[in-house]
Amino acid sequence: MADGGASLSTAGHGGVDRFSALHDDLLRHIITLLPIRLASLDRALPGWPQLLAVKRTERLTLRDRFNRSESSSVRLLPAGILRCDSLQLLNLDYWTFPSGAEVLLPHLQALALTRIVISDRDLECLIAACPVLKSLALFVNSSKHVRLRSKSLIGCTLVGPSRVEEFTVTMVDTPLLERFHLFRPLNGVEIRITRAPNLRVLGYLDTRVHKLQTGNSVITSDTMVRASTVVPSVNILGLTVNFGVFAEVKMLVSFLRYFTDVVTLHIESALHDPSVTADERSGENHAKFWQETRPVCCLRSHVKKMVIHNFRGDQNEFEFLKFVAMNAQELQSLLVVSQEGIVSSADKVTEIKDELQCLQFPTGISAVLPKASNLTIDDPFQC
Repeated sequence: MADGGASLSTAGHGGVDRFSALHDDLLRHIITLLPIRLASLDRALPGWPQLLAVKRTERLTLRDRFNRSESSSVRLLPAGILRCDSLQLLNLDYWTFPSGAEVLLPHLQALALTRIVISDRDLECLIAACPVLKSLALFVNSSKHVRLRSKSLIGCTLVGPSRVEEFTVTMVDTPLLERFHLFRPLNGVEIRITRAPNLRVLGYLDTRVHKLQTGNSVITSDTMVRASTVVPSVNILGLTVNFGVFAEVKMLVSFLRYFTDVVTLHIESALHDPSVTADERSGENHAKFWQETRPVCCLRSHVKKMVIHNFRGDQNEFEFLKFVAMNAQELQSLLVVSQEGIVSSADKVTEIKDELQCLQFPTGISAVLPKASNLTIDDPFQC
């Protein structure tokens, strides 16, 4: 439901409330799907949030499209929405969360919050008040510290605010959490894994802007791996790295050492970030580093499928693949994916294929293909 479009005035009907007499299914469609000016809805049907509860509404999308300029205030979400105990799916977009409001959402299974002004504490309380919540999506909200504490949560998608200097997400107690997706690189993001024993899919971790803490250990490029801090449950991992930046290459190796049982590995070869200074970005060949790096457990013993996204044929990309060829004993499939437009020359594609063949992988190379993505299948990073 969104501002703009239709009016629900009762003019012409003597001010009589004819909405309550409608069949429940029809009323749900009118309230949930039609674009409405909220002010007119308030005039035509005072107490409409309570009516949603009375009519046992199960799915609700509530978007406020009015005054979306930077200077405009964000309308306060009607608190009654949070007490509609029949809701199973709730999508909220561009609202101010009523701080301290009572939340009663015992049947809610899917929650999406987009551009919501909400405090860290209110967000934590909201999640806790949804005892059967399975899917959580958070897009560019105002909270700076997301604490996930849920006995039912299975999947979480996060696009954090891009303007904050520090942003933290902590998996405090999520025994059933299987998937955690991060989209769009963010500055100063820290991911803390305290208790997520069933975390199976994680990505994309960005080697430049993401910090990772497992248990009490903060992972750096020089951190020594301890058995108590590895995350063996993850078997599908996505990482982003600029192979031309030495610090990112070292962090890539550190990340890989902590995810010991990865079976499917996706690596996005990042384009040059204009914010990276000349001193930070190194165009030198990193062959010596890869030659001196000791074997990585997951690459040596577990990875069966690897996908390199946005491959451009740079020498440092090939140096990494040489390391993989020498160490990935269980590798069965390597798919090198060039983003459409990056490798547009047929001669360049042929050159890349020839150089890949020279690496002498025991199982060969699958293909060099355009990039695509389908998040509906089991592997959310699959081409």
